[in-house]
Amino acid sequence: MSGMKLFATTLIFALTVAAVCNSSSIAQGVKPIEAPRDAAKEIAAKHNLEVARWNLTKRKAYEGARDRLQEIIDTYPDFSRMDEVVFLMGEAFLKLGKNEAAVDYYKKLLKDYPTSEFSKKTQARLDELKASPEK
Repeated sequence: MSGMKLFATTLIFALTVAAVCNSSSIAQGVKPIEAPRDAAKEIAAKHNLEVARWNLTKRKAYEGARDRLQEIIDTYPDFSRMDEVVFLMGEAFLKLGKNEAAVDYYKKLLKDYPTSEFSKKTQARLDELKASPEK
């Protein structure tokens, strides 16, 4: 009988520890595991992003940059750097003198990606354009 008691006690202890660990990880805001992204699509989208960034900064080919970014939006909606894509779309439209479209993309970034590394730059652009972000 003592062997069964030891087993039962050990089992209850293990289940209690597992339950406490699980509830504490939820309380700490651990995100659920996401399905892995398609590696080939991620590589293709990153390439397009690099080309768009090059077009914007080095070549001053704003329409080319806009087209590459639009391709990412249309073809790779689950791209891991979509916040940067949206920000650069705003930048491309700003460089093309299409301020309304730029404001739309800047507002989209603040709405859809509020914790993005581009949020401060986006807010600065909106301030420059005297447009308030949508809540």
